[in-house]
Parts: sequence; structure tokens; C-alpha cells
Amino acid sequence: MKKIFNFALYDFANSAFTTIIITFIFATYFATQIAPNPVLGQTYWGWTIGITGFFIAIIGPIAGSFADKKNKIVFFIRCFSLLCISFTALLWFSKPSQSYLLYTLVIVGIANFFYELSLIFYNSLLKDISTSKNLGKSSGFGFALGYIGGIVILLISIKLFIDTDSLPFGLTKEESQNIRAIALLVSIWFLIFSIPFLFFVIKETKKKITKSVSSNFMDLKKLVWNRRFSVLGKFLIARMLYADGLNAIIVMGGIFAVGVFNLEIKELLKLSVLMNVTAFIGAFMGGVANDRFGSKIVIIFSLVGLIFSSIAILFIYSKSAFFFLAAINGLFIGPVQSASRVVITSLLNKSNQGKGFGLFAMSGKLTSFLGPLLVSTVTFLTNSQRIGFSAAIILLLAGLIILLNIKKIS
Repeated sequence: MKKIFNFALYDFANSAFTTIIITFIFATYFATQIAPNPVLGQTYWGWTIGITGFFIAIIGPIAGSFADKKNKIVFFIRCFSLLCISFTALLWFSKPSQSYLLYTLVIVGIANFFYELSLIFYNSLLKDISTSKNLGKSSGFGFALGYIGGIVILLISIKLFIDTDSLPFGLTKEESQNIRAIALLVSIWFLIFSIPFLFFVIKETKKKITKSVSSNFMDLKKLVWNRRFSVLGKFLIARMLYADGLNAIIVMGGIFAVGVFNLEIKELLKLSVLMNVTAFIGAFMGGVANDRFGSKIVIIFSLVGLIFSSIAILFIYSKSAFFFLAAINGLFIGPVQSASRVVITSLLNKSNQGKGFGLFAMSGKLTSFLGPLLVSTVTFLTNSQRIGFSAAIILLLAGLIILLNIKKIS
């Protein structure tokens, strides 16, 4: 249990980056105070995350294969985590002016790139800290603790930097110092809570691996295709599509809420806390359901729930109705993420975990630019955030259809 907790603690640490920087506070700050207007803000933000995903798709499998060969998984987790933390801290310099637009996008893109790379190697260790009987619970617990981390840092951000007239450390609200300081808080949070996992729990293995790099690349091919698509290959295609849709919802959600429902910053933060609470519940329950009913059932059920709640959001105008449906969305996001990680872990042996999660990252990022890019481009062409957001639902549906045609995942 101690190993599982320490593994999950890293989720607790890194959730600050996605919750605060990518989805809610900093994304909204960029769209409303740095970009010319929220529509262009959603467009530029989506394009940036999409470009990051394209590079992850190319580099992820290569890095995973190299890590398996050289036993450098732990080194890569440490290196990429610290780089993400460092670039996140640089967002302190992103002042509320269009002259900082390019700077902010570049720094966010680089930080997100290193964050996504760190996840490849972090996910590959799930099999090392779990047994075949508790893979679902272990993965679900990690995501659940991550959502708790998101809730806690949101509440701290609100209390210390937003919903107060007395800012700490001599800060003022001039030039949005209070919002920019939250980027520093995220960096410190990520660093402190990842230290136990990064430096005192995980250790490199000493086993000798003699395979050549070319042999490792042949193994990558065989994992996905051997005269026909393997179960893993089929699942990765399905996951590629629904992950694109999910990524678009997560990345663009905060900007969508502000632009369509005119949420103020305090309302947006309340929404974020609410979604993290329901996501925590969903991740925990999904982990238990995963071990009992199987990953495929959990993913299908959750995708159906996501699709229907997302469609409903497009046709409502009430803030209270939006809060309710967003909470329902949160309930289904955690199980999809957790169960997908379990599928990859269960389909691979320990010697292929790095390669497998490199492919897992590629399936989530090869076309990850497609989700934000579609949402951003349709938003730009129609000048409607509602119509733009519908592109994410189409991707969820496409992934679900392919998943339903995979007879057995084992």
C-alpha cells in the first residue's frame, strides 16, 4: 500500500499543472487579459497545446523505447518533471499585455511538452507497484488523489491570491501579480510533493538489457502490428480518437466556460473545484469497477456519459444547468483516464512498459493537435465557441465506435 500511495502522490503533485495552468486559471488569464479576445484566446491556446501534442507523438515512442533499453525510466521522470517545473515558474513574467502573447504560448508549450513526457515514464511504473488483482484500484487511486490535489491547490489559490484584499509577500493586483504568482505556487507545489516519489521511492533497476535500438523499434512494430492489428493496436486507435476529444474538453473547458457562460474568475474556480470533486469520486469508483467488470466496460460507460452530457451543454444557457452538466462530465473523465492506463499495463509485460506507454502517449498525442485544432479552427471560422466545442464530441463518438468493435481486451 505504501508503494501505491507514493505512486499516487506524484499524481497529487502534477495535477496542479493541468488544473491551474492548462485548464482553468492561467488559460483563462491568457484568453481574457493577454489575447485580443476570448475567441482568439481559445484559438491560440488550442493551437499551442496541439503543436505540443504533435511533438510528443513523434518523440514519445522513441523515448520510451530508449528508456526500456537503457533502464533510464527513473532518470527521465526526474529530468522532465524538473524541466516542467522550471518552465512553469517562468510564467511569472507573463504580464497582461498582448506583447507577452508569444512569450506565454512558447513557455506554456514547452512546459506542457515536458509534463507529457514525464507521464510516459510515470505510467510505465504502474505494473511495478501493483498486482494483477489491484491494477484498477491502483490506477484509480492515483487519479483520485490527483483530483484531490487539484481541489486543494485551487482552494489555496483562491484564498491566498484571488478572493482576498490582502495579498501575501507584498504582491498587488497591478499587472495581475496575484494571478502570475499562482504559476510560482504551482511550481513549488509540483516540486515539493513529487520529491518523495522522484528521489526516495523509485530506483533504477540493475538488470542488463542487450537489445539493440533497431531491435527495440521492431518490438514497437510487433506490439501494434503483426500481419494484422493486435488488440493493443486496435485499442490505441480507439484511444487516440477519444483521447483527442477528452483533451479538447480539458484544455478548452475553462476558456469555453468564460466565453459562453460569462463566468467570472471566482465562478470559474468554484466550477473547477466542483469538477475535481466529481472527478475524484468517478476515478475512485471507476477503479473499483475496473477490477470487477473490466476496463472496456468502464471506458464505454464513461464515454457514453461524457457524450450525452457534453451534447446537453451545447444547448443550455443557464449557469446552474452548466454547473450541473460540467459536474457530470467530471464524474466520467476520471474513469476513462484510469481504465485506459490499466488496459495498456495489462496488455504488456514489464520489459515493454516504456515502449508501450510511449505508444500510449503517441496514441493520445499523434492527433492530439486534432482535438484542440478542430475546436479552435471551427470556433475561428464560425465565430461560435459552442459550434467549435462540438468537434470534441465527434471525436469521443468516433473512439467509442471503434472500441465497441474490439471483441476482447485482455
